[in-house]
Amino acid sequence: MQIGDDIRSRILDGSLSEGDKLPSETELMSDYGVSRIVVRMAVEVLESEGLVTKRQGKGTFVRPLKPLYRRIVGDLYSDRSTSSPVSSSTRAAGHVPESEYQTRRTTSTKAVAARLKIKPGSPVMRTNYRFFADDDPIVLSTSYEPLALTRSTPIEQPEASPTTGVIARMDLIGQHITHVIEEVIARAPRPYEFDALNMASGVPVFAIERTYYVNDTPVETADIIIPADRYILHYRIPIPDPKNT
Repeated sequence: MQIGDDIRSRILDGSLSEGDKLPSETELMSDYGVSRIVVRMAVEVLESEGLVTKRQGKGTFVRPLKPLYRRIVGDLYSDRSTSSPVSSSTRAAGHVPESEYQTRRTTSTKAVAARLKIKPGSPVMRTNYRFFADDDPIVLSTSYEPLALTRSTPIEQPEASPTTGVIARMDLIGQHITHVIEEVIARAPRPYEFDALNMASGVPVFAIERTYYVNDTPVETADIIIPADRYILHYRIPIPDPKNT
């Protein structure tokens, strides 16, 4: 723990910077007068905290501490975008957005049905996405749309629609989205999330439950997974003029 505390302090105060290589196990054994197993346990503690990463055959390196992308929540839906919020924010940050997806018809689970205000077992279109920035996987998303709303319309297949982005697509069928609700929690990644996002050990995720509404009617809901070391959730909250309150 003392070795871990020492190296952690050097990382947090900037003595060891992003990309710097930690001393080798042999050097740490000599510096601290301990066995190899003690050194390895200390490094494992730092790895579990997301501060360092091991590279096979090269050593252990300091990981980036500042997230690479800013998710400016207030700006995500401000202009009725014709692309996904992830792609828009990625492009705004100067990176090239890409995505892969799988779409299929299925039936709603009890949880999804509650969010869409439909009966469990009702038909829905489910789409699983993985979003990339410059070939780096950054976001997972699973969306659900009630087929009672979209069946036999031009937007039934989300990625085969005349336009993309939930807001623009729903506009095409006269469903003009009025607001979006997002609920965010932080948790440990599930094994498949860890693998799909190429995550480092010890890094949590933001799990976002997002639902689009037309007045009181939900028209799309999604589960979004974002590695916490790659995004800052940036909020701008306006305060009413006291003269108007």
